[in-house]
Amino acid sequence: MKIFSKSFRQGLAAMQLLLQVFAATIAGNLSAQEKPSISGQLIDKISGQPVPYATVKLSGAADSAFIGGTISDPGGLFSIRNVADGIYTLNVTSIGYKPANRNVDVVNGAQTDAGIIEMQDTTLVLDELVIVSERIKARSEKDKTIYFVTKKMLDVSNTGTDLLKMLPGIQVDIRQNISFEGSSRILIFVDGKERDKSYLSQLNPVQIDRIEVLSAPPANYDGDATGAINIIMKKGQNTGFSGHLLAEVPVLFSEVYLFPSYSLNYSRQKINLYTSYNGELTYLDLHEQISRKVSDENGTNEISIDQYVRQKDWSHRFHFGADYFLSERDQLNFYSFYNPYSRELDGKALYQISGTTGNSSEAIKADTDRNTGLFYSLYYKHNFKKEGSDITADVSNYSLKAENRTEFISGEPENNVPATVNVVKPEQNALSIRIDYRTRFGERLGLGAGVKAKFRISEDRNSGFEYIDNTYAVYLTAGYKTEQSDLGLGLRMEKSTTEINNAFASNFPVLLPDFSFRYKLSSQQSIQLSVNRSIRRPDLYQLNPAIARDDPFTISRGNPALNPELTSNIFIEHSVQSDGNYFASRIFLTRSTGVINNLMFISDDNTFVRETQNLGTMDQAGIQFTGSVKLRFLTLNPYVKLFGLRTKPNRLAEKYNISPRETAGFESSLSAIVSLKHDFAFLFTLQYNSAKNQIQGNSFSDLLYFIAAEKTFKQKIKLGIVSAIPFSNSFTYNGSEINGNGFTSSYKGNINLTSIPLWFKIGYQFNTGSSRSKINREKEQIENLPKKGF
Repeated sequence: MKIFSKSFRQGLAAMQLLLQVFAATIAGNLSAQEKPSISGQLIDKISGQPVPYATVKLSGAADSAFIGGTISDPGGLFSIRNVADGIYTLNVTSIGYKPANRNVDVVNGAQTDAGIIEMQDTTLVLDELVIVSERIKARSEKDKTIYFVTKKMLDVSNTGTDLLKMLPGIQVDIRQNISFEGSSRILIFVDGKERDKSYLSQLNPVQIDRIEVLSAPPANYDGDATGAINIIMKKGQNTGFSGHLLAEVPVLFSEVYLFPSYSLNYSRQKINLYTSYNGELTYLDLHEQISRKVSDENGTNEISIDQYVRQKDWSHRFHFGADYFLSERDQLNFYSFYNPYSRELDGKALYQISGTTGNSSEAIKADTDRNTGLFYSLYYKHNFKKEGSDITADVSNYSLKAENRTEFISGEPENNVPATVNVVKPEQNALSIRIDYRTRFGERLGLGAGVKAKFRISEDRNSGFEYIDNTYAVYLTAGYKTEQSDLGLGLRMEKSTTEINNAFASNFPVLLPDFSFRYKLSSQQSIQLSVNRSIRRPDLYQLNPAIARDDPFTISRGNPALNPELTSNIFIEHSVQSDGNYFASRIFLTRSTGVINNLMFISDDNTFVRETQNLGTMDQAGIQFTGSVKLRFLTLNPYVKLFGLRTKPNRLAEKYNISPRETAGFESSLSAIVSLKHDFAFLFTLQYNSAKNQIQGNSFSDLLYFIAAEKTFKQKIKLGIVSAIPFSNSFTYNGSEINGNGFTSSYKGNINLTSIPLWFKIGYQFNTGSSRSKINREKEQIENLPKKGF
């Protein structure tokens, strides 16, 4: 902890320099001359949060004649242009709020600032909620695509994660790991505040308004993200009590695949108190197969390893929080969670060697895995009087303490002596400080700036490995918008300093620019150009050089000398909106340098070694199609990505006879929703990708599909039944193939299933009282342990 305290003091000194840059940015906040117009901002009277997509109508104060109108943007800002001198009345309406009026005077053709208009909420009861099934499904903006939640989507959804399964380009695997356009390096936000994937499984989908997906996150997002998903909640958490319950029940307890959740919120006057829970329970039988061939001057040996194990995974995450509205412009939030979890694979391992050396053996595999994570933070936001200007500050801390032990017990049962023991006792503490500022100059120009510092110390109490990582970042963004075009520029500067066991140290500064430009070809078509750069830093387990034995023939280890991986991406996309349907086609090019991959080779003592290395460069180019199509009672959301991949090994990879490769591949997914009368609905989701090539070898998985049927009663109770991969007794969740120097290796991890595995779902939601807003605060990205099984 002394080292951590020292790093913290060093970090605060660096933060002073970053804050000076930040203050200089704010000092440049000057007003600009604009064309004659009336502009303002709509905010929730209680929370001070913006009110987006409200209708603003301008009429004459004397005769109430209609003059013009507009819709407020996501920040609650609105502007009505080309208004002559005179006295007018602004009429504002929005679902869930009382109508608001304001008189304005336009004098000498000057821009008129109507100021901030506060919207007063109205009483909402769930039974009275009307959801429009013919709502527009999607639209394209400068740096994102927005998908609106429709009644059909809600009919087949129980959680926020369920909604993601229906969006083109987003894939959710059988463990509910989320990837977007082929990458798992994505950030997940709720109302602009960062969460992790497990948080989504306790969100009530009825409270979700829309989902924004970003293929190229701008500079105000962390530099290691290749994509982002932002879930926008509906305005209004009810006073009094509100919440939901979701229970899942398996038909057979040999196949347990459950994600239960609940949420409870109490709101009164200036305070919100809330708690929620999401669980993950997975108990399944796995068959892991490893097959290897080793050739030398003496001949060829074949090694077969079969592990028949029971996967026993459980996680319980309890969330707690409080919002306090200090004033109409000031908000304060405390948030925390407590998360015990375990991942264990227990069973039997069979080893068989044939060829010049023949023998066989058997071992019992036993896992002991205990982990406890704790997160807490304090968040503050202030809205300035100037429209579109605010500042936020966040201080958070995350700690993890764990013990992971794997034993392979061989020989006679009475001996009970472990032949192989792997023990890891990781401990991690991370402190994060972040400040963000944004402002607008008139109705077209917006600027943003921010700083962030993260101080992290990670150690393995068993091996003595200690890793200190401090990352400092500062960013600037600018956006300029007209009726026909939208331009965005950003620059993020990050510097990471690492120290390992008080000896090895490195510094890695990097510039991460981004550029986006969208041009509106017509009222229904637009074209967009996007360029950005991201960084992928190695995690603790890739850096830890401690040796772990995977089986009697294989060891694995990390590499403390790893460098970060850099990725540059450029794409041009054309999008069309027509009759409630949405289509987008894209041409893209991606280059990754210093690619971090696993390298496998045979050591001098004939042991298979797997270690993490920077192995070279990968280029990917291709085309991509996404869409959302309505065909009467059927809604389809397809995604197809076709690409060519070229790898270029570096000198280290060439030393192990790894050659350049050129291959083709694809990614695909499809969701289909069938909505029938009396609130019956069916959902079919499918995803299948070709083998994913790396510098050495490739990885793959089988076709994954789900079938679900749902029935909703009075918009409060929902009953459903789900089947995963029916009509297949085995599913390969992960596989790999490697052709190495003098050997070949293949791996398959299979789930053993009944012909039609089934799970029942029962959901209930409730809320009473009047609507009010809730603060959603930021949560730091958490580095969990490597996952076992699927």
